[in-house]
Amino acid sequence: MLNFYIVRHGQTQWNTERRFQGWLDSPLTETGIQRAEALKLNLQHIDFDAYFTSPSPRASKTMALIAKEPGVVRQDIRLREIMLGNWQGMTHDDIEVLYPEQLALFYNQPELFELHEAETYHDVHARVVSFIESIKAEFDRENEEKNILIVTHGVTLMVFQLIFDGAEVSELTRYSVAKNAQVHHYHYENGMFTCINSES
Repeated sequence: MLNFYIVRHGQTQWNTERRFQGWLDSPLTETGIQRAEALKLNLQHIDFDAYFTSPSPRASKTMALIAKEPGVVRQDIRLREIMLGNWQGMTHDDIEVLYPEQLALFYNQPELFELHEAETYHDVHARVVSFIESIKAEFDRENEEKNILIVTHGVTLMVFQLIFDGAEVSELTRYSVAKNAQVHHYHYENGMFTCINSES
């Protein structure tokens, strides 16, 4: 039995500017830090068996703020945000002007989205499936309940939800990007995922 507690990183400077970050990064804002610290208090009653974070600084710094035992946190590249090529660092408004067709696919037909030197949603889906399977292999034991805390990113977290719900990449439009520093709790038992709490 497994409990996945998945968190999007705290608010960053580029979040406030509506800039696409992808594999680039920007610092946490004061609000981002405060909300991560508040989340730590909300989670203090849970004893976590493992901590995993994206290696992106905005995610790893968020984990450092919320983990009871930051010294045992593991970084995993499969938890990174979708890589978006030259969109990274650009504002949403600029992308809307320069790449209107690709941006429409990005939001409305995710299964068809492609961009030069970028990942597709299918790429992200494959690496998140790989991560989930590795967690199940390491921690899923009959009659033992394990709690796993994960800090990742907006698109990657949506893909987690998609996989847990047994949905296809084309159905990603059913989901919305999670708010920063909020937890999504899914339970896994007997081959089935159940949503316990999914804030967005």
